[in-house]
Amino acid sequence: MCWWAFTGLTHIMIEGPFVFTPDFFKKENPNFFDEVWKEYSKGDSRYVARDTATVTVEGITAVLEGPASLLAVYAIASRKSFSHILQFAVCLGQLYGCLVYFITAYLDGFNFWVGPFYFWAYFIGANSFWIWIPMLIAIRSWKKTCAAFQAEKVKKTK
Repeated sequence: MCWWAFTGLTHIMIEGPFVFTPDFFKKENPNFFDEVWKEYSKGDSRYVARDTATVTVEGITAVLEGPASLLAVYAIASRKSFSHILQFAVCLGQLYGCLVYFITAYLDGFNFWVGPFYFWAYFIGANSFWIWIPMLIAIRSWKKTCAAFQAEKVKKTK
């Protein structure tokens, strides 16, 4: 539940303002989130440049995956039957977003960070959590979903 609360709030509260505030880096009185994106842009300047693919990926995560992540918190806490399939679906969305993010970076030539520290700390380090945690949750959720379907199938045959 902690991952889903963290990721839902991150998508909505941090990525949302980035998507819907195109001039965040020009403000005379920037807020906390504007400063977060200015700093992160040292590791990936596509954010300041408002790269279409980057803004689209962040927009999808802010509008769809953020609320779905918070729904996962509710589903887990209240032991809803759709909990694991929801987690699996959101994980697939997160992994797909990471694929688009890293593939477009590769296609753009990996030339958009200030220095090696920002590349390793921000571009690789900060983003690695969005790959390995959803991957682990997706595997777990897939196994739980398959086990539930199998148990239901056995139950029907009796």
